[in-house]
Amino acid sequence: MQTVLENKVFLIGTLSADPDFILQHVQQDKIITKRDYDKLNHSYHPRAKIVTDLLDTVMNKGDATCCKFVDLLQREEVQDNFPDLKQLFTPPPTSHNQDNPVKAASEITEYKMSSEPRGFCVIINNVNFASPLKERYGSKLDEDSLKEVFQWLGFNVCVHKNQTAEQMKDLLKKYSQQHHDGDCFVCCIMSHGSSDGVHGTDGAIVSRDDIFGPFSGNSCPSLINKPKVFIIQACRGKEYHLPVEVQPDSYEEEDTEAETEDEKSLETDAVQMMTIPADADFLIARSTVKGYYSMRNTISGSWFIQSLCKQLKTYCPGGEDIPTILLCVNKEVSEKATTVRMKGIVKQMPIHKVTLRKKLVFYLPQ
Repeated sequence: MQTVLENKVFLIGTLSADPDFILQHVQQDKIITKRDYDKLNHSYHPRAKIVTDLLDTVMNKGDATCCKFVDLLQREEVQDNFPDLKQLFTPPPTSHNQDNPVKAASEITEYKMSSEPRGFCVIINNVNFASPLKERYGSKLDEDSLKEVFQWLGFNVCVHKNQTAEQMKDLLKKYSQQHHDGDCFVCCIMSHGSSDGVHGTDGAIVSRDDIFGPFSGNSCPSLINKPKVFIIQACRGKEYHLPVEVQPDSYEEEDTEAETEDEKSLETDAVQMMTIPADADFLIARSTVKGYYSMRNTISGSWFIQSLCKQLKTYCPGGEDIPTILLCVNKEVSEKATTVRMKGIVKQMPIHKVTLRKKLVFYLPQ
């Protein structure tokens, strides 16, 4: 709230150039309700009054709403329409004064990310399984989304479908034994699973050692000092994640229903995934925390993968680092909900763990 309050006059002057544009975006992002929008959207009101009333409405809803509003103002498409916003959100130059207590953060370097291609992005998408495991409907959309975004980011994308456990193990060993000229290695695995690991299409298990072991420093020397990113879409148990009630910081009533999906179109990918390897330069992003299901919509794809691809497209052009982008994924997925018979409303909480030693940024190829 403080950011909005301290810059209120500046924001009124800047956003008054096109009040309709910002109103459309704040309603689309559910920062304000439809009722709020109807109150604010009056063509006979002066532009400055519309924006002033909008800022007052946002601040009255509390800190959480103000944070969402500030996030919106930092988006590329919004700043393209209001170029003066870039002045407000441009970070100050980093000081190298030894007396500066934040100097250590400024000394963190970035992984090199300039080779073309950037490296391999391996996608393993298991859809069709031997009985009694069910087909993973909707996973083709996840595959297409991952392929599109990592090709856009400059990776050499290799897709492998419907792999048995032994085929998955052999595939991972094959990639680990190649010479990696690129700056990074990415592996996306989408499958069923159990408490012991990821399932191949034959129902057999691929363990954590089978997945991560081949890419350790001892086994894959050409990836030493290079980031190794693993993205896992799979459950980690058989519990549904239930919501807890929160009270919004708001002075007036508002629509607080979570985004929900029809249970009939949702499925789960059960697996208990593995702990972070001891080796350096790993990032592992998982669709859910230990012990719980993760959701996959049979029509629109999984909550986690679709959010990940969306956030990468939004923030990579601005040079945001990947762990921060994954926080955006955590936020978006955690705000989703669906209703399950006998359980009521259920949620999902992604998680990521890192042994990175530098900032990881996926810069767009020139």
